[in-house]
Amino acid sequence: MSKPNVLLFGLGAIGSVYATLLTLSGEAAVHVVARSTYSQVKAHGLKLKSDKFGDQHVRFDGVYKDCEDAARSGKTFDYVLCANKAVIAPDAFSALIAPVVSPTTSIVILQNGVGAEAPLHVAFPSVTVISAVVWTGAKSLADADGTATFQQFNREGLTIGVDYRDGGAGREEDEARLATLTGWLEKAGGECTVTKDIQSERWIKVIWNCTWNSLTAATRLRTNHIFGSSETALPLCHALMEEVVAVARAKGLCIPDGTVERLIKQCTDVGGPGLPSSMMADNEAGRPMEVEVILGVPAKEGKRLGVPVPILTTLYTIVKALDWRNAHKEEAAV
Repeated sequence: MSKPNVLLFGLGAIGSVYATLLTLSGEAAVHVVARSTYSQVKAHGLKLKSDKFGDQHVRFDGVYKDCEDAARSGKTFDYVLCANKAVIAPDAFSALIAPVVSPTTSIVILQNGVGAEAPLHVAFPSVTVISAVVWTGAKSLADADGTATFQQFNREGLTIGVDYRDGGAGREEDEARLATLTGWLEKAGGECTVTKDIQSERWIKVIWNCTWNSLTAATRLRTNHIFGSSETALPLCHALMEEVVAVARAKGLCIPDGTVERLIKQCTDVGGPGLPSSMMADNEAGRPMEVEVILGVPAKEGKRLGVPVPILTTLYTIVKALDWRNAHKEEAAV
């Protein structure tokens, strides 16, 4: 009996971890869309270095340049895992993955930010949409002997759940598909915490991202250096998180008491210079940043709901300007 086909779209640091785990599970035929590393991954596979999973060198059942290339393989994909940076408009993203989505496909979001699920339900109303909050540390390393190489560090884990369709249609099937996927990941040693309320969990993560991603990108400092820069830094972080909590609760989401204190402690407990962020790395490299899904959506939701978010709006404006600079390097240099 043939194995189910899984396609991982976005073979960056996070994508490399979960493509590797699915391969190690032995339960699925794993295919990848590897745009910038296509030639390397096609020829040599991928290496992952991890204290948790050991040093792994995996090869995939299919390696493609884009989703149209994957569709031409003739494979029907049971799962499409989206681990790409959320830097394009939702409608454009739906169109991008449409060639590999069939009525029996489950779409799995492994991205930062909030607001990604609703456009997918509109574009693909009959498919299962699974959403995951990613708490995994990962980064790219210098290539080892021409092989694309990544490192998984600190924690690895997903908080994952179904983003249910309106009216509860397909609920039993959706949950069965979720259980299958988490079973594969857990077989390979991955950590999956299943939730019935994925939107609340996504907003808890965006409370974290709104603060650390924006401040590390804007200041070009890791978190402990930010805290040590002035006595007003940590209170600013606390106030910013409380703004995002207020927006989430105005949306009717469940944000437990003590969430802000817990998230700040998770950051301040990190030693040395503290945490960097993917947004900081993207800004330093002049790449597009995930401004809208991390900062823009919460700021605009605050405005829509009448919740004051002055600090969030300020940081959104600043990071948006940095993103503009990266997209207009010649003009910004004048």
